[in-house]
Amino acid sequence: DDTTTLYQMRGRISEIAKDRDGSKFVQRRLRIADPSELQIVYEESVAAIEDLWNDVYGNYVLQGLLELGTKEMRDGIGRRIVERGDVVSLSTKVYGCRLIQKALETLDREDVANIVASVKGKVWLLVHDHNGNHVIQKSVTKINEFFSATSAAQQTCSTSEEHDGDNEATTQTDTAAADSLLMESLCIIIDEVTANIRDLAVHPYGCRVVQRLIEHCSGDAKGIVLDSLLGGGGGREENNVKGMLLYGMLIDHEYGNYVIQRVLAYGRPSDKAAVFETITANNTVIKLSKQKHSSNVVEMMLTYGDLTQRQRIIEEILNHQFFQCFCVDQNYVSKSAAVSMAEDNYANYVLKTALDVLEEGSPLRERLFGTLISGLEDLESSPFAKQVVLRVKAYAQESANYEA
Repeated sequence: DDTTTLYQMRGRISEIAKDRDGSKFVQRRLRIADPSELQIVYEESVAAIEDLWNDVYGNYVLQGLLELGTKEMRDGIGRRIVERGDVVSLSTKVYGCRLIQKALETLDREDVANIVASVKGKVWLLVHDHNGNHVIQKSVTKINEFFSATSAAQQTCSTSEEHDGDNEATTQTDTAAADSLLMESLCIIIDEVTANIRDLAVHPYGCRVVQRLIEHCSGDAKGIVLDSLLGGGGGREENNVKGMLLYGMLIDHEYGNYVIQRVLAYGRPSDKAAVFETITANNTVIKLSKQKHSSNVVEMMLTYGDLTQRQRIIEEILNHQFFQCFCVDQNYVSKSAAVSMAEDNYANYVLKTALDVLEEGSPLRERLFGTLISGLEDLESSPFAKQVVLRVKAYAQESANYEA
């Protein structure tokens, strides 16, 4: 009934919020409610917050207040989550974790820092939890969003012609203090994750948290995470050996390969170089390209590696001969690695990427296309080489047009 308001439900809001239809009504009403209606819902919901925050329907009313309420309402809910609730316990609950994530999305810097700081010593537990890992991921992304906003604001101030010196100084001081708290809370996550990096990088939930840290952190914070993957604690040569051993384990792991892909996309040149050395050690490019998980890493190496690294990978493909046995008559025939890769259900993606990243007119590009043209008859009969065949035919047509 459109004429029904929250005034008529005064004194029963928390009870109604735990009913499916009642919760939906309160949520809809919050979007059009006047300030006094919002206040009614806030006061009654906060009074019963422990009954609502992990309730299948009631949690959505609290989420609605976080999204649509005033700053004072959001702050009030945030304080009660930290002071009266167990953030760790809530984060492991199906509906409680959703409320914590909404709080992280909507609260200000200091409240977010307090929520994240309250999980100190329990990060490992949450990362391994089906629900809790989402809270840790959200914490990482939200804290770094705040840092990005600070950086953008500083750049805007430096280019703006109009300044209000006193107000700007006060705002910058407050922001700096809050960001310091955020960094302390982020370091809690980083320290506990990097202390267990080998186990977390191959865990179905842990690998997600490691990926978020690599993607969103910057500066020293990102460096700590990346260094932990390289070994850390020893000299450069020792760390490189440790890093290559760990990378070697992760590259073809069903979860670890995603961590290595993020290293290639967001890491430093030295990190990409370490992955490259691992991929190319002992001429294993072809082998890795034909494996389900490691083929993704080789693809990313071609995409994010520098020119020299791309060339070395493609040279190994061109210089390698693959020997295939035809069991009908037991005769062995020599086939180029490039053609063999194009016919493979995983390696064809690597080869397709190699064709796409090579500079037009480069000698390697001409050699690679020439090799594939010579094996075109075999490629056309392969179910996995369709995209490669399309590229080869397009190249042949371009060449014919150019010569004409």
